[in-house]
Amino acid sequence: MTIIYFAITLGILIFIHELGHFIMAKRAGIKVEAFSLGFGPRLVGFKMGETDYRISAFPLGGYVKMVGEDPSDEDASDPRSFASKSVWARTKVAFSGPLMNFILCIVLMPVVFMIGRMEPVYLHEAPMIADIKAGSPAEVAGFRKGDLIVSVDGKNTPGWESVMSHILINPDRTINFVVQRDGDEIPLAVAVEKLPEISGGYIGVEPVFFLGSEARADVVQPGSAAYDAGVLPGDLIVSYDGKVVADFFDLSAKINAKTCEECAIVVERDGERKALTIKPTLSAEHGRLIIGIVTNRKGMAPEKLYKYGFFEAIKKGTDENLKLSKLTIDILGKLVTFKLSYKVLGGPVVIAKISAEAAASGLGNFLYFMAFLSLQLAILNLMPIPILDGGHLVFLAIEAVIRRPVNLKVRSVANHLGFIVLVSFMVLVTIKDIETVFGFSGWLKGLFNIQ
Repeated sequence: MTIIYFAITLGILIFIHELGHFIMAKRAGIKVEAFSLGFGPRLVGFKMGETDYRISAFPLGGYVKMVGEDPSDEDASDPRSFASKSVWARTKVAFSGPLMNFILCIVLMPVVFMIGRMEPVYLHEAPMIADIKAGSPAEVAGFRKGDLIVSVDGKNTPGWESVMSHILINPDRTINFVVQRDGDEIPLAVAVEKLPEISGGYIGVEPVFFLGSEARADVVQPGSAAYDAGVLPGDLIVSYDGKVVADFFDLSAKINAKTCEECAIVVERDGERKALTIKPTLSAEHGRLIIGIVTNRKGMAPEKLYKYGFFEAIKKGTDENLKLSKLTIDILGKLVTFKLSYKVLGGPVVIAKISAEAAASGLGNFLYFMAFLSLQLAILNLMPIPILDGGHLVFLAIEAVIRRPVNLKVRSVANHLGFIVLVSFMVLVTIKDIETVFGFSGWLKGLFNIQ
């Protein structure tokens, strides 16, 4: 079912995107030779009029093949060629793909809020601090239980969601908080730490750390230290190196305290306790010791179905799209400036996994995920990278200024470089996905019998 939901999600988003290019090309009088979902060899399809509608072998994308679009095959003398059209007409064709993805998320998001979806209750509550992790950045900065977070970096924080999203995308930098305590407003500067378990920043007051954060091994990665030690999915880690484990993050801290090389752990399984010996391994990806378990705490925090009337749903949907747009742009900016690692991103494997989980948790969550992906696809495609729509728009803008097309060789080289960069990036993200979901490095070690 995971593959089916992945195909549905990606298929709809690609179809909508390419439909935008297709409609605008037809309106401009450009001859469209092919409309393809996917790249590579043609699998199935049909021809209607002058256009071949096809599904191709590799599903991670799609294209509309227009006469004269390829820089090496430009023919401005053909009145139906892409190259023969005005800069404005070609600009509309290039922009129409991302525009259709924007339109999709604008339409879907209000529908999500009308249908309703299950959300953690704490996201809708005032950001009052219920507890503080010992030794955390928040404790060092002087936070206290009962403090109400009023603002973060000068922006008001009506709920936990706005607080947590800002912390998450700002690891390894100082954030300025204002908290309300005993009627006074107190400024606090917090040096945000990077927590590999959540692939982002943390300060140690987020509700997620105190709601069902037990150290349970919901997933044991193949070939990992936990796998070799005999830890099974569902085991609860009770103690590590003779010390009681309070929660999942406490376990991570104890592992990285390096108090032992081969460590004694006690797990609880089916009501009984079992002693095991485990040898943590250094993760090159995270730069710290790990044992190879993943906890799935979804559903442990109290959840509630939130749904709204027509007009309120439109307002909520608009606000959500604006918030997600800003968050996406912030993350892209931090990636470009190397303030954030590409490892926080999800590639096709993670998209497939989340698509299935969202579908299983209800139509509202599935449509929300689809709207979110559509928004990201629109923004990413507008990045000024050759081969993307944004790269084409940059070349068209230069052409409008200099009154002639950019040199063919320059465009060709730029497109090839853009393709290499995108493919390389996708390979890195996909490998990271496989490592996260399936334990890729452990699988490789097993395959080649590496100790």
